[in-house]
Order: sequence, then C-alpha cells, then structure tokens
Amino acid sequence: MVAEYRPQLDGDGDKNGALLRGLLSGSEPGRVVLPAGSYPITGGLILTDRWALSGSGTTLWRAEAEESPLIHVLGSGVSVADLTLELPDASPGPHDGADWTAVTIGRYFYTEKPEWIERITVERVVVRRTGRCAANNITLIGAVRDALFADLEVRGGGTAFIAHWGAVGAGVSDITGHSLHPHHFQVVGLRVYDAFEAFCLSSVHDVEVRDVQCEQVEIGFRLLPGDNTDRYHERGADSGINQRLLIQHCDIGWCGDLYAIRVAGWGRSEVDGAVTTRAYVDLHVRDVTIRPLPVVGGRPPRKGRRPIVVEDAGLVDLDEVHVLP
Repeated sequence: MVAEYRPQLDGDGDKNGALLRGLLSGSEPGRVVLPAGSYPITGGLILTDRWALSGSGTTLWRAEAEESPLIHVLGSGVSVADLTLELPDASPGPHDGADWTAVTIGRYFYTEKPEWIERITVERVVVRRTGRCAANNITLIGAVRDALFADLEVRGGGTAFIAHWGAVGAGVSDITGHSLHPHHFQVVGLRVYDAFEAFCLSSVHDVEVRDVQCEQVEIGFRLLPGDNTDRYHERGADSGINQRLLIQHCDIGWCGDLYAIRVAGWGRSEVDGAVTTRAYVDLHVRDVTIRPLPVVGGRPPRKGRRPIVVEDAGLVDLDEVHVLP
C-alpha cells in the first residue's frame, strides 16, 4: 500500500518549505496531497524515486526569485499534478535554463555518468509569472526518458517548456564525458500566454508535441540540434538525435520581431567553437497556424522578419502549415 501524506500549510513560507522538504527527505516515498488554498514557499522541493506530489485547488507561490527550481524531479516513477505555481520574474544567465524554474526534471551537468530518470508525469499544472522574463518555466534536461506532460498552462516568463541535452562535465565549455539527450516523451495540451516562447526542443529524439495553443508569444517554437550536435554522444552518428519528431495541432499568436518557427540543424560548440550539423530524420510539422500580431512593445519588425526559418535541417515535412494574413 502506498503511503499518503496530507501536510498542513500556513502563511509562513519558510515554515512551509522546511516542512515539505523534511517530509520528502525523511519519509517513505508515497503520495503527498497538499491542502486547498494559496501558500507561500521558500526554497525548492526535490522529488526522488516514487514520490507523487499533487494539489487539491492548491497554489504555491514565491515572493522573491530563487535560483533553485520550485519543484526539482531527480528520481524515477514521479508524478506532479493539479498544482498552480506562481513565481516572480527572474534574470538567469545564458546557461541557467534548468534553474529559476517552476519545475525542472533532470540536470544539465553531471560529475559522472548518471542513471536515467524515467516514468515521469506532469499533468494539470499551471505556471504563472509576473510578465515576460528570461527564466524558463518547465525544463526537461539531461538523462530523462519516458515522460508525459499533459494539460499544462503557462502565463508569462521565458520559454514555457524546454527540453535540452545534458552532459558529464563542469559546464558548456568543459565537457568531459558523454552527452545525454531526453527522449521518448510527449507534450499533450500546452496553453501559453504572454511568454517569450511556447516550447523549444534542443537535441532530443522520439518526441511528440501536440495540441498547443499560444497567444502573444515572441516565438512559437524552435527545434535545435544542441551546441555540439552528436559529438559527445556515446554512439556518435548513431545517437538518434533529431530523429522521429512530431509537432502537430499548434495555433500560434505571434508577436515577435524575428520568426515564429525556427528549425535549425547546426550548432556552435562552446568547447572549441566548431560548427557542426545534424540533419533531421522523420521530422513532421503538421496542422500549424501562425497568426501574426503587432510586435510586442510596439517595436518595429526586424529586417528579414519571417514566420518560418529552416537552416541546414535536411528534409522537413511541413504539412498544412499556414500563415494567416
């Protein structure tokens, strides 16, 4: 029988954070059901193997920006559901996409080859931020596979959902071991409003994203091969990166000054500056509508602004992709 916990929260963010961290680190894994209501929280919550965290009309909110993800999934067999997460704006650095988030699954860099995190579900989660900012909202990164993200809503912030490679090493310019690429995951039902970007897939494979509705986004989505393409993957050219991607049923209310969709097959390594390419194989972008809107902030469109950009990507199947007048 799975253990169930129903902690009581109050108006003290420090107390709430300490209470939940103590429960998650010191108890038998099980199901944590948070009470109805809106509660401040300081610090981050780490979910290791076999934890389930859910709400019942529950909002967790941060008064001030913090580097740690509010919820950080670092184990397998984990679920997060039925929560609203409210965060202030934040200004992370260019390689801090796994931090300052509402939810992060996995890690960017590892000291040694890790075990894979798998069997993850994130469902019926709402993320709200105060306006546009550089911080991602939901990040899937590194050694993660077999995951489902369903019925998500994001308002404000940077990229609503991003999937990104990770690696063994100390940083983007100091990779010492294999790279690790999220795969076999689905994003089904994503609603995004007033954010910089709806979603980004960087150096992944075997992925489906469908039923996306976004309004007032500067970019609808990007598909990228990662800085180092397949140079550090343990199987090299046989890695499967950029293969079997399906993007379908997307409506994009585009207010950016560059592009609504970008599909790129090249990456520039920060290890040595080398530019390499990796073409897409079995990439399908279907039933996508781009609705151009006035550029955010009243800025004039940049020279060369165009709705779709494809660069060194190989064969890309664009089926029923429409740009409205």
